[in-house]
Amino acid sequence: MSLLSIKFFLFLTGSLVLYYLIPKRFRWAVLLLESIGFYYICSGAATLTFMVVTVISTYCAARKIQKIADAAAQEIKDRGSELSRTEKRDIKDQAQKQKKRVFLAGILLNFGILAVLKYTNFVTGNINHLLGAAHTGLSIPTVSFLLPLGISFYTFQVMGYLIDVYHGKCTAENNIFRFALFTSYFPQIIQGPISKYDALAPQLYEGHSFDAERFHRGIMRFMWGAFKKMVIADRAAIFVNEVLANYTTNNYTGFTVFIGVLFFGFQMYGDFSGGIDMIMGVSDLFGISLLENFRQPYFAKTVSEFWQRWHISLGHWMKNYIFYPIALSKSFSKLSKKTRQKYGAYYGKILPAVLASFVVFLVVGVWHGAAWKFIAFGVYHAILTSADSVFERPSASARNLLHIDAERFDWRLFQILRTIGLITIGRYFDCAYSFRMAAGMLKATFTSFNPNVFFDGSLLKLGLDGNGMRILLLAFIFLMIVDYINEKGVVLRELFAKQGFVFRGILYIVVILFLLRFGIYGTGYDAAAFIYQGF
Repeated sequence: MSLLSIKFFLFLTGSLVLYYLIPKRFRWAVLLLESIGFYYICSGAATLTFMVVTVISTYCAARKIQKIADAAAQEIKDRGSELSRTEKRDIKDQAQKQKKRVFLAGILLNFGILAVLKYTNFVTGNINHLLGAAHTGLSIPTVSFLLPLGISFYTFQVMGYLIDVYHGKCTAENNIFRFALFTSYFPQIIQGPISKYDALAPQLYEGHSFDAERFHRGIMRFMWGAFKKMVIADRAAIFVNEVLANYTTNNYTGFTVFIGVLFFGFQMYGDFSGGIDMIMGVSDLFGISLLENFRQPYFAKTVSEFWQRWHISLGHWMKNYIFYPIALSKSFSKLSKKTRQKYGAYYGKILPAVLASFVVFLVVGVWHGAAWKFIAFGVYHAILTSADSVFERPSASARNLLHIDAERFDWRLFQILRTIGLITIGRYFDCAYSFRMAAGMLKATFTSFNPNVFFDGSLLKLGLDGNGMRILLLAFIFLMIVDYINEKGVVLRELFAKQGFVFRGILYIVVILFLLRFGIYGTGYDAAAFIYQGF
């Protein structure tokens, strides 16, 4: 059930009516039933079973960890002054060991389910390749698994919750049905964002009153997301799919391939951020706020900054649960101390961050999919973000030496265009069907110089005619203008939502007519094809 389907609009309308008709104290239960129904319709009973296992196992693990922590704290409180400092430490240490066993069981079970379902065939395929290369005559049979809708998103979300309970950053939820709602909340189950328990759960459990202004903001945000998806992403996809499907057979090279990959970046931004806008718009209709997942990424001046603006919720998860635990670990502290002694304070400080960043981006690559191209994607971005850290001080010194004002418009524009270029090169690994294909496309791009394609009309024979190309480019320029306004702190939909009924009504009609005129839909259109829906 796509966010752009008639079925979804009917489902949403019924869900909103039921939500606001039910007394406030029961509204969380209505959301839970709606979320289960949505997941069942979209994914079926078989894959719903995996989510049920995740809910039950994580709930039980968190409750057990909480009970162990509470029991230790109560024992120390009850025995009070009769305990020596050593005895108190022993009680805490014993509780920590018990908590750790439960925690590891919960983590291994749930990440194990994700790994088996998503990566088994990748591992067995590579083993079979090695066995074949060694002429052993042996092979491991491959197994086809159903991949539950949104499994990467909801697994990371609930594991973040379990980690926070383990570290005492939040209290375990007592009600398993409420926890099930946190796991399955239907607007975000398709493609995120990945929410923290203490930020999302209280909103889900609270019965929200109808807020007309916020309701209008939600509608406008949904429409803005539909514009990104239907006008930009799905139009760019026509060109991108032609280049990817036929780049070898039709001998696409040079700028033709580069423009295809550049447009894939347009498609990704329109598709993913547009989907998130629609999700957040739907959530606003229920009075619930989700974490912003994009913040004008095409205005980033470095690759590191790009990742602070792109898929923000995944970045926060990686930073909180992988980067910091690694960078602040005892072994890395010792390494940092040795590096400071040998190379100075600057490099001693950034080395742990660089190594932790490599681990993070390897995980990011693997999270995106079970393929060598995604591992290469992660390594590529790990190198670039590490380079940002390593060369930050030398770059500043070079700018001072050359008297370059870092705030000058032309310098900032150069940085932005450089970052877009570097990000686009990384997109080769993202959009290609395999690592071999990505390498071939890179070679085809940089070994052929064919600027004539901009003038001979050949780019207009790849699925988009002149009119379609103009619509795509003008729509993306419009998106960048709105992003620039947002960058300056002005949120247009909030201004529009405060206007009168007539103004809003005219605006809705104009946007709907615009989408009907310039959006991609109709015969042959797959409304369910959100790129990140498969994650």
